[in-house]
Amino acid sequence: MRISNSIYLAASGDMGFGLTDGADCNVYLIDCGRTKVLIDAGVGIDSSRILREMENDGLSYRDISHILLTHHHADHAGGAAFFKELLGCTIIAPAQEAESIEEANELVLGLDMARRAGYYPQDYSFRACRVDHPVRPCDSFIIGNIRFIVYDGSGHSMGGVCYYAEVDGYKSLFAGDLISHGGLISLQNIPGADLHNYARSVEALENLEVERLFPGHGCFSLSNGYSHIDKVIKAFKSLGIPRNAI
Repeated sequence: MRISNSIYLAASGDMGFGLTDGADCNVYLIDCGRTKVLIDAGVGIDSSRILREMENDGLSYRDISHILLTHHHADHAGGAAFFKELLGCTIIAPAQEAESIEEANELVLGLDMARRAGYYPQDYSFRACRVDHPVRPCDSFIIGNIRFIVYDGSGHSMGGVCYYAEVDGYKSLFAGDLISHGGLISLQNIPGADLHNYARSVEALENLEVERLFPGHGCFSLSNGYSHIDKVIKAFKSLGIPRNAI
């Protein structure tokens, strides 16, 4: 589904637009000129549906050179192995979570708890995937004609990140599950979730100009993106807890 000149929604599950498998996060495809990147990879259940979505939009998935993972949870990173095997693409992921992605450590991922809670089928397993480039907050890199800057996204998971870039002339934040439309957070009873880390990550975005916000689930915002972040910041600064999506 085309969102803007250079951004497409390649996957979205039951907590979003229902394009692909129900457990998929929002997977964004960015046209970087000479190449394309994916932000997150979905859960890895019938990933061929994601390929068909790209083809329906007139895109060649073989142009994808990189996948930028926001964090290690299965709905975001479980499909990385599929794309790496198919395309040989470069996997960029948070340094603090690279080991759990490479080892498919279900305890660290919180996958055993998520399965019991009904988020994934009982027979679902996370496929390990090698991380080519671990990244940390304040890192930056260029892919094609777009420069990405890494921001801390920990709190929802133990070491997640957000990716900030100017796309189509708009300053855009690909926020993973840190912040959603309407100023929602996603603080879960799983390993690595931490309220104080969450507040620190969000408050570090206070002076960032964000025109467009692309969260890991639900609706995205093509204007006034910072307003959703500001709601979360104000709640934390008042010593409260922002509205939780769960």
